[in-house]
Amino acid sequence: MELPTLEVAVDRLVAVSQVKGFDPDTPLTTSGVDSLDLMEWVYDMQGRYPDLGVDESVVELVNDEVTFRSIHQQLLAARGAAPVASAAGGV
Repeated sequence: MELPTLEVAVDRLVAVSQVKGFDPDTPLTTSGVDSLDLMEWVYDMQGRYPDLGVDESVVELVNDEVTFRSIHQQLLAARGAAPVASAAGGV
């Protein structure tokens, strides 16, 4: 099962959100990414990486401390895998 690297996941989030200068280590609540952006990212990732298992519940994880990097790490840990997808998104 190919899973996206953090860089690929960030690139996809930036593509759907149009946020400039996104830092995956900034808490999502202060990053300029809103819940609709995150939902668009979820749907994009479901289409590209059906085995990733990302769903709408990821939005519920967001609080004042959660970063995009931590969400990415949780997704990988839940699959017991390391990221291996290419920078092209594995497609």
